Amino acid sequence: MLRTLVLVFVLVNAGLWYWLRSDPQALQGDREPQRLDHQVAPDAIQVLPDLPAASTAAGAASTSPATAAASAVSLTASAADVAKASEAVLDCSETPPLDETQFTALKAALAKAGVPPEAIAERRQSQGGAWIVYLGRFADSQTWQQKADELRKLDVKFERVNTPTTLAPGLSLGQFASQAEATKKLDELTKHGVHSARVVTLTAPTILRHLQVRASDPAWHHATGAQRFDSCPAQPAAKA
Repeated sequence: MLRTLVLVFVLVNAGLWYWLRSDPQALQGDREPQRLDHQVAPDAIQVLPDLPAASTAAGAASTSPATAAASAVSLTASAADVAKASEAVLDCSETPPLDETQFTALKAALAKAGVPPEAIAERRQSQGGAWIVYLGRFADSQTWQQKADELRKLDVKFERVNTPTTLAPGLSLGQFASQAEATKKLDELTKHGVHSARVVTLTAPTILRHLQVRASDPAWHHATGAQRFDSCPAQPAAKA
């Protein structure tokens, strides 16, 4: 029994000795400098510092198209707000109605004071006037009567026109305070079967001229003397 144990011990030691002889690195362990020799190209390893700029660029590159589009819209909206704010500082002032002489003199005074032409505008306002939807002028009373009978059959109201003489004898199918209203009525009557009618001016309107100034610097008021100015209405004005 003892001999058997001794034989096993000898065989184990012989095997261990053979394995160590065939793999010399097994005896070296993980101690320095042997451990460095086991590394694959240790001198090729580099520790890089933090690169915030590169991170920012990478983040921008990874931004989705939707986010980029939203940012572009936001920038566009901001630019529009700035433009509106720039326009808002321009005060608009307007004169009461001026005749031709007053308008021309005031415009010249403003130009002489250095007000740029694009800051001066004109607003025209129509006042008064009368328009009718007219049929005629007829050659005689008989022709007038025939047309009047046709209108009655169509259930269209009318009045005889005797003045001015250039329109007599004629038929008025309605009188209006604006040309637009008369034109609208004419379109309705045409659809109703009334033909050959037209819009005629009975009384020409009076055109009122207002001079407007759009400027942020109120110094131009010194060039206008005692001329009174009010705030401009909301509607746009034509260039003077």
